[in-house]
Amino acid sequence: MNKKILHGILFGAGASFWWGVIGVFYFKSVAFVGPIELVIHRTIWTAFLLLITTTLYSKWSAIRLILKNQKKTLLLLTTGILIFINWSTWIYAVVTNRLIDASFGYYIMPILSVFFGIIFLNEPYNKQKIVSVLLVVISVVYLLINFSSVPWDWFNSSNYMEYIFTVKKKNKYKS
Repeated sequence: MNKKILHGILFGAGASFWWGVIGVFYFKSVAFVGPIELVIHRTIWTAFLLLITTTLYSKWSAIRLILKNQKKTLLLLTTGILIFINWSTWIYAVVTNRLIDASFGYYIMPILSVFFGIIFLNEPYNKQKIVSVLLVVISVVYLLINFSSVPWDWFNSSNYMEYIFTVKKKNKYKS
């Protein structure tokens, strides 16, 4: 297996574990604060961390270059808003005990990556990719039929993240 692919899998699994397991315990422990305040705190601390890492890695010239381009700046602003919505949805789901609903979105996110890659990024597809998309669509329909209500959280969490990934990949932004 390619070393780059292995790193991607490990980082993806680690991020999913961190956000899905440790994040739940954290947000549950501070649930008394309220979802919007948590998201605002998270946004402020993320911006602070961005300033630190940008300085440590000497990336200010790259940021200035992006900010000079209105299209790139607008796209990054849009993805920032989508991340804010995604965080808000997830935190609201945790605080209101709707974890299964929100987790459903993260369950279908990998297949949305394949689907968006084929549709928006013109990535090559084969029989295995088409079959995998169809199997997930069938399983999602089955699970939706068995839910007592439509879990709106899953739609927000999965779709917003995939829009963000697609925009970043299409415009060749580095994380």
